[in-house]
Amino acid sequence: MFNNIEEIDDLVNKHVQYRQSCLNLIASENYSSPTVRNHLTSDFGNRYGCYSTANPAAREYRGNKYIHEFETKTQNLVKDVFGAAYADLRPIGGHIAGVAAVLGLLSPNDLVLEIELKDWGHGLVTLMREASHLNQSIRTDFIPFDEDRAVDLPKLRKMLCELKPKMLIFGGSGMLWPEPIAEIKDIAAKEGIILVHDSSHVNGLIAGGVFPNPLEEGVDVMFGSTHKSFPGPQGGFILTNKFEMYEKMGNTLGASLVTSHHLHRLPALAVSMLEMKTFGKDYGTQVIKNSQALGMYMEKNGFKVIGSGKGYSQTHLILADVSEFGSGLEISKLLEKAHILCSDDFGQLDKEIRIGTAEVTRNGMQEGDMQFIADCFQRIIVKKEDPSGVAEDIGCFTKNYRDYRYML
Repeated sequence: MFNNIEEIDDLVNKHVQYRQSCLNLIASENYSSPTVRNHLTSDFGNRYGCYSTANPAAREYRGNKYIHEFETKTQNLVKDVFGAAYADLRPIGGHIAGVAAVLGLLSPNDLVLEIELKDWGHGLVTLMREASHLNQSIRTDFIPFDEDRAVDLPKLRKMLCELKPKMLIFGGSGMLWPEPIAEIKDIAAKEGIILVHDSSHVNGLIAGGVFPNPLEEGVDVMFGSTHKSFPGPQGGFILTNKFEMYEKMGNTLGASLVTSHHLHRLPALAVSMLEMKTFGKDYGTQVIKNSQALGMYMEKNGFKVIGSGKGYSQTHLILADVSEFGSGLEISKLLEKAHILCSDDFGQLDKEIRIGTAEVTRNGMQEGDMQFIADCFQRIIVKKEDPSGVAEDIGCFTKNYRDYRYML
């Protein structure tokens, strides 16, 4: 246990120094700017903001007139960035936002199509069904994919017509390509299917205008988190252009799932939204360039990169099949010893690793730097070099990338 403040500070500082010596390629993480971080320490962090969905001014707690003004202005900023009519910022994470959408819009025994965990889906409804009563009231099936990890559109169209699900949830943790939202929205409208997009991983690219906006493409609901390709504080949101859905999801969210929605996030979220309005296009463009360059260099170094025939990626990550070298879990742990941080596939097929480029792009790295990263993967996985030696080289390399970019 801790005995004094100095011990607390010492361990935090060790973490910071360790992370600075690493290549952080975890696609679900990002670096928030000092300005964003400084705005996490306001008095908002000690206040409650409970209110009814459609009327944020109707607060259950007194003394919130400036908090109400701040939250309303932040909602308007989020709506402006993403082109939404309604925004709910109360979810404290993307998963809670998704739960509110599912529980708020579905009826017992409805069928949901989502991305299966083995295809790098978030498994939102699959995991919800681990609660016995939800397992009895919600049914699931899964969106089909091809060998490039792109949605298999002919198979999906057939499933929609035959199964007639109530909801389809696009978006996952291993997204390489935009989904065919525009191609199926007419079928969805005809069959009464609610189209939902989990944008947790790509909303930074959406905000920058370099990835198709699901709301503009035709989804009914878009939800997500604010700390992955979007470099803000941890938290979540729900967006829609349909008031009735907004109200149903919001009334489900609060107060059954969220009461205090961690108001300290709002100033930091507002700053990060302004950063994306200013730098989002340049940042997002470079993120995708880095993903594509890293995919190319990884393939040249002997790795099987998913989607190589399509250009490797149109997002902030690439996927590599490392099964000829070991399991995904084993490889990710070996890479961690060399100070390379990436993700295995969370115990599913255990054959792929996910490599993200968002944070190293914020570090200032560009396409040429991706060759060094790919070479480090090759040294550890293919050539089986001592991880400590590679870690030392990475530490020297990262010293050149301490000045973060794309921030106010």
